[in-house]
Amino acid sequence: MSDQTAKGGKKQLIFLFSLFLLAVLVVAGIVVKSRSAQHKIIMTGDRAPEFRLQDLDGRYFSLSDFRGKVVMVHFWATWCPPCVEEMPLLSKLYPELAGNDFEMLAVSVDEGGEKAVRKFMQQNNLQVPVLLNPDQSIAHLYGTYKYPETYIMDSQGVVRYKVIGPLNWTDPETVQMLKSVIAMK
Repeated sequence: MSDQTAKGGKKQLIFLFSLFLLAVLVVAGIVVKSRSAQHKIIMTGDRAPEFRLQDLDGRYFSLSDFRGKVVMVHFWATWCPPCVEEMPLLSKLYPELAGNDFEMLAVSVDEGGEKAVRKFMQQNNLQVPVLLNPDQSIAHLYGTYKYPETYIMDSQGVVRYKVIGPLNWTDPETVQMLKSVIAMK
């Protein structure tokens, strides 16, 4: 084999390897782009994504069922210490604001589903509407990965406030903020 043939073979091998590497990078870019499009992080001013989930009694509810009301969607779990501390505050807030213009949906991401959540709610005597999202698909649809996380939507389904982490929901300033969103109706 001549020296010229060997050099030609190396060039062809380098060219093919470069082409392969380019193809891998293009595919990786497409995958990353499609994943980021699927998992947009919902922020203040965004329209809240529609969802349909089951409650503790097996009834299904969609976010659109509450159009015309201010809706608080609160993602939480029984295994999350800040969530556990926050749930009694939400349970106290709910009857104060519940009515024609406000709805609270505590979306549990517990993998144990209804059984784990029902036990927790009963043991702590909590009265908050709970929807079940054990596969966390709706939490991910909202871009929620840390718990608790809360979205306050106006009557048109636009996110007006987003709270990452726990909050004292019975604090007078917080209650007033919620009442002001309800009054914007």
